[in-house]
Formats: sequence, structure tokens, C-alpha cells
Amino acid sequence: MRTKNSRLVYADGNQVLAAMDRRGFIRLGACAAVSMLAGCGGGSSGSQAATTPDQSSTLPAGVPMTLSVQQAMPNTATLDASFASLSYEKGHINTSPGVYFGPGNTNLIGLLNALGAGMLRIGGNTVDRNTWTPAGVGQTKGQVSRIDVANFAKFIKRCPRWKVIYGINFAGARGSTSSPSLAADEAAYVAQQLGGQLLAFEIGNEPDQYGDSRTPNLSGITYDIFLNGGTVAQGTISGWNQFAQAIANAVNGAVFSGPAASSGTSGWAESFAVSETGKIALVTEHYYISNYSSAAPTIAGMLNYPDTSLVAELQKLQSVSQQAGIPFRIDEANSYFSSALPAGVSNVFASALWAVDFIFTHAQYGASGLNFHNNGSIDSYAVIGDAQGVVTAVQPLYYALMFFSQIFADGASGQLLTTALSASDVAVSAFAVATGSGATYVVVNNKDSDNGANVTIQLDASASRATVMTLASSGANAADQLANPGIYNSGAGITFGGQAVALDGAWQGTPQQTLDVTDQRVTVHVAPVSAALIRIR
Repeated sequence: MRTKNSRLVYADGNQVLAAMDRRGFIRLGACAAVSMLAGCGGGSSGSQAATTPDQSSTLPAGVPMTLSVQQAMPNTATLDASFASLSYEKGHINTSPGVYFGPGNTNLIGLLNALGAGMLRIGGNTVDRNTWTPAGVGQTKGQVSRIDVANFAKFIKRCPRWKVIYGINFAGARGSTSSPSLAADEAAYVAQQLGGQLLAFEIGNEPDQYGDSRTPNLSGITYDIFLNGGTVAQGTISGWNQFAQAIANAVNGAVFSGPAASSGTSGWAESFAVSETGKIALVTEHYYISNYSSAAPTIAGMLNYPDTSLVAELQKLQSVSQQAGIPFRIDEANSYFSSALPAGVSNVFASALWAVDFIFTHAQYGASGLNFHNNGSIDSYAVIGDAQGVVTAVQPLYYALMFFSQIFADGASGQLLTTALSASDVAVSAFAVATGSGATYVVVNNKDSDNGANVTIQLDASASRATVMTLASSGANAADQLANPGIYNSGAGITFGGQAVALDGAWQGTPQQTLDVTDQRVTVHVAPVSAALIRIR
């Protein structure tokens, strides 16, 4: 693919020379045009007069392109509001003084319910650092008690359209204790408390990384030892199969996902899917776009599309999923991980535009969904900021999940459609979904900082009306808009449908345009550094 060199301007004014593929070319200069979709400089979000294709000359300046929307894309999973969901550290259950996962956290309950439905994964490194202590007093570091699980159950029952993947300690890290019997006892109580909202148990976290500095007690572990047990640094251990059997004996009809492998080690998830076919209902793996091994995080690097490493990982998982007949899910994912270094990249508006592409890339390659990991830090990749058990911020990344969820706001499911976008040097991506309610949703994601996009959508079926809702940031220019961390982190406003999301999930966004569809065509202007959700019916 042809590449260009462009001087990229970051929020701090520094410049570097970078080579990027044509679709991923990010030009962080001044905003070139005022958008009638409120995508530039925090412009008006009011309604606009209907614009039909033969009136396209009245559109703001933008690069013309055509998007052909065709039939359903083969080998993809059914999409619904649960497709793009959340992952949390298990430590959020038991270490928050305010009981983060408790029935009194009405803000968090509101934010989850505002997304319609979801799949909440309780996992992360703290899965392997907490000992099941059934008689414990609760809210105690290093322990998970019946009180903690009961609080969590009361919380999730207030989010009735959410299911749970629940992590169980395997590694016994940092002085914690794990065993098949403890796992079975915890699983039995979790199943009793969560009832039908329990989707699956996940045993351990990133077992392909066991034996490193975080789990030196497992030094010498191999895939076979993880699976079937054997001798490691701490002595003889039980394997995943022994843990799963103990849980299955304690919980009638227990369902398992796994192995929750890191994307850094090739083959673990694939081998697990083959060896454990019939024992698991979901293959799980993790993915982050960078671990700082080669370069510091940058907005331009984050927005580079497509992410070829992600595509390769998804293709491998899709292949083994089809062979084993088991769906797969990236159940822990995000951009640049670490609690401090990503500040100014992972916690700004650019992350919302990145996440739109990230979500749809998963859909294109057959994933049954993904879970954005949430560490709560507003200086990092958090979806929802929190401190001491209290919700403190609706982060820019949350807006991407809200944007996606509106496709399924009426409860319908959907199918990804094949699309073809005419070539240009503008950093625009586009996707389409046909829903069971009869509507077609088109997403146009414009990461380009210099150019608007005038996209003529060519449908393969008749339609009469299109409405447009825009995801946009505020700022004096495109660079400021991309680097805007939002109002909860000393930034400016971020809106979807002309409205911000409140701490309790309240949101009153509405379409900002209504357009006529003529001869199965409609043209939409999408301003620089904004995304448009177009509902066509």
C-alpha cells in the first residue's frame, strides 16, 4: 500500500516525521471548515435543512467520496448492544471503601444501563491475587468474601440486561491462596448469587505470562502443566482441568471461557480452543495496541488504521474458532496500557475515534465481541473514571461505546454489511450494520484533521429518510479537539447527538440532521476529527 510522509503536530506543539498508510494518514493541522455537524471547534449542534444528493454543492467543503453499502459480510457474528462491553479488575469488587460494585452506586448503574446491555468481565491481574475467604468481613485487600459477592450481585441485578464473566484465582500470586476446592466453593456462591446473569467462569488471567515477575511462584510452568498440573517453583500444582472439574462438580451446568491469554504469546488461545473443545463455550484472549516496547504512545500512532497486528490476531482466532465451533471474544482490550504514561493519548477524544474503528475491526473478523478494560484512572485508558468507589468521570472512551450502542437502542440485533469506500488520501473509515428492526446504520469515522468528508452513500435497497448524529469534540482547532480530555479532566465538552453524557448516564442526544434519500443515495458531510452515525430507513 502506498505511504506518505507527513509532519504530525501533537498537542504539545512538537513535530515528528512519520510514514503511515493512506487510510491511516493523520494530519493534525488547523480545522479547514466549519461543520454543520458540530464536529469542528464545538460548533452548533442544531438541526439542519434536509440535503438531498442533488444539493450536495451546498455542503461545507469536503473531499468527495462514495460509500457502497452491500450485502451481509460473511463469517461474522451477530451484533448487539453486548458486543462492545467492559472489563474490570476483580479488585474493584473488594477494595473500594464506597463499594464500587454495590447497589448504592447509582451513577455506575446508570452508565451501564445507558449502554442498553453488556457483558461485564471481572478479571485482570487481581484475579490471581485474591483469596476466596467466604467468612471474611468484606472490602479487604487480598480477599473476596461472600459479602463482596453479594454486593456485586445486588449491583448487577440493577443492570438486568448485563451478563457476567467471572474470574477465579488460579496462580495464587502475591501470597494469595488458590486450589480447586476454593475455586469450587467460590464458584458455587457466585452462581447462587448471580443466577441467570452469570455467563461463564474464567480460570486465571493471562496464563501464558505465568512464571514472570508477577508470578515467580509458577516459574517453570508450561502449557501442559497449566492445563493438566505438574511441578513448578512452588511445588506440585493442579491444572486448569482440575479446577474446571471441581467447579463443574459444584455448579450444575457450569459454563467456562478461557484461557484469557495475553496477545503477546502466539498459540495459547488457539491450542486451548482445540484441546478444550467441548469444555468451553467461549475462547478468550487479550489485546492492547502497544506496551511501549518500541515507541512512546502518540495520538497519530493510536489512530493509524487499520491496525495490522490486530487484524492478524483476529484472523488467527477466527480460523481456530471456525475449526473448533466455539465463538471467540477479546475480553480484555484497550489502547496504551499503564496508569500514567498514556496521559494525553489514551484519555483524550482521539481515543473515542480510535475505539470506533477498533470495535468494527473486531466485527469484521468474526469476534463475538470485546471488553474494554477499565482501570478507573482518568489519566489512563479508563472508560469510566473512579476514585474510592465513586464514579468521577465519563471518559472520552465511553462515548465510543455509547455511539455503538445506539445502533441497538431499540433492542434489535444486527448484521455487519460489506462496504466499499472510494479511495482518497483522507483518513476516513466507514462501516454499516443492518438491524432486525429494518434500519440500516452507516458509520463514517473521519480522523483527518485537515479535511471534511462529503460521503455519498449508495444503498442496494430503497430507503426514504436518513438521520445523522455526530460524535464531536470542542477546541480551537483539530489538534486541540483530538487532545481534549473532556470536562472531567480539565478539558472542554465532548458531545454525541449534540449532548454530553452525565455522571449517572443521563443523555438526551438527538439527530442533528434529517436527509432525504433519493435513488438509493444520500450525501452526508462529516467534519474533520468527528464521527457520524447515520440511520437510514
